Amino acid sequence: MALGVRLWSIRNGLPWVYNRDEEFHFVPVAVRMFGGSFNPHYFENPPALTYVLYAVFRLRFHAAGFRHAFAANPTAVYETARVIVALIGTAAVALVYWAGARWFDRRVGLLAAGLIAFGFLPAFYGKFALNDAVTLAPVAFALGLIALAWERGRAWQWAAAGAAIGVATAVKYTAGAMLLPLGIAIVLWAWDAKAGANRGAAGDGDAQGAPAANRPGSRGARVRAAAIPVLRAGVVAGIAFGVAFFILNPYSVFDFATFKHQVANQSATAGGAAKLGQSSTPGWLYYLWTLTWGLGWIPTLAAIGGSVLVLRENWRRGLVLVVFPVFMFLFLGGQARHFGRWFMPAYPAIVLLAGYAAVRAADWIGRGRRWAAWALAAIVVVMLVQGLAATIRVDAVLARTDTRALARDWIFGTIPAKAGVVVEPFVPEGWLAEPNRAGPERYRLYPIKPPFQAYEKKLSPSLIDTYRSQGYCWVVAASHQKQRGLEAKLPGAIGYYRRLNRESDRTQLFDPWRAGADRPGFNFDMSFDYYPTAFVRPGPLIEVHHLRDCRS
Repeated sequence: MALGVRLWSIRNGLPWVYNRDEEFHFVPVAVRMFGGSFNPHYFENPPALTYVLYAVFRLRFHAAGFRHAFAANPTAVYETARVIVALIGTAAVALVYWAGARWFDRRVGLLAAGLIAFGFLPAFYGKFALNDAVTLAPVAFALGLIALAWERGRAWQWAAAGAAIGVATAVKYTAGAMLLPLGIAIVLWAWDAKAGANRGAAGDGDAQGAPAANRPGSRGARVRAAAIPVLRAGVVAGIAFGVAFFILNPYSVFDFATFKHQVANQSATAGGAAKLGQSSTPGWLYYLWTLTWGLGWIPTLAAIGGSVLVLRENWRRGLVLVVFPVFMFLFLGGQARHFGRWFMPAYPAIVLLAGYAAVRAADWIGRGRRWAAWALAAIVVVMLVQGLAATIRVDAVLARTDTRALARDWIFGTIPAKAGVVVEPFVPEGWLAEPNRAGPERYRLYPIKPPFQAYEKKLSPSLIDTYRSQGYCWVVAASHQKQRGLEAKLPGAIGYYRRLNRESDRTQLFDPWRAGADRPGFNFDMSFDYYPTAFVRPGPLIEVHHLRDCRS
């Protein structure tokens, strides 16, 4: 079922890729490696997924002419990449189950797996060639390995946990914060193990007349004894982390200057000025809000309750599970830019805590009664229903024709070739090229200079005169751009759109929303994830204006 909801509508938008990150990052970087270097020359996102996709493309497609074929028609390539992500996202469901069974029991593992399978954000991003859903698999594997190592204490198990975190970090940098619970687990495991052993041997130390400070049961002796396995486990885990990260991101060493520069720039961008259209809600409140629909209200409350329960019952194990999502919450909430999918690496730990609280609640409700199983079944339904309903609804939305495809067909059928057209930067490159995106542009397009994020800041009413004087009589606007400027109350954008509406002799609309529904305002999550129930098809509201008294 998890794979099914990820494969449903997986071809949405193709051959056009409307998600900018999907259009520019992993797939095209993997394609450039054919006939070129394995150096991605792109480190704003780590390259592990890029290398996986390259290997799959190499197996599936003929290398000869591959780059040209991709430029002409990328459908098969993007579909293949999306299927790989869907498969890895489905594997994450199994790994979450295993981690839950290791930390608690199989009931907790199964419910946590259900939350990852049908939670809206994990399911939604499990169908795009991006790294967010892919990160869930190695993070969940690392959580399970930490629990296994805590139980058995083998050096290879700590090494395996470190390697899994190295893989996760090579998929998404923020997953490197999983080293924090790993380090805490190693220290607490060694302390508990040595303290227990030394308490049993304390009487022997007294009989031998050892000084108090050196007796095996003394605090000083426990500290020295614990330091040895901590050091050994920490070293092997650290080496395994570094090796795994290096294998999947070798040019972080071989091209360190570029790696350092791009990662620093990405960090500065995330922590710098807020992006135009970014919500003014404080980051910590924003990420709490994203949990209420990314996983659901009930799972969010259950995760909070589960954190309290596990910390009260066994604060050591509880600390290991709670520290990573809390750190991610505090770190991301303090950034200037906020996106719900950035919090997804913390989801495996969050759903384990939510599952534990739900199972404990079911046990309490049904204690000693015949209908205890029914109590658990009811709680499972309550936990999963919001995410499953949203996932099915949005999958159905994605199955319908995108407003951008509708607008493109109308433009090709209505506007004469070579006419002057202004297209706001809300569509992929080559959107109006024919016969495909690698062909020549059908229209004379008004040049819009990057960065496209600053487009709204450059608008002014005088641009309408420029359009007329140069024969750009058609203007294509979209809510993804327009609402950013209007909601930010930029005077130039307000005046520009007012004049555009006033001086257009006709306007064709392509509306993604249900008739009579309240049109949601712009939001970087809601506008691109289609979570609001107002959506009946993907895409923005598109307006095609024809300027009055304009000769092309």
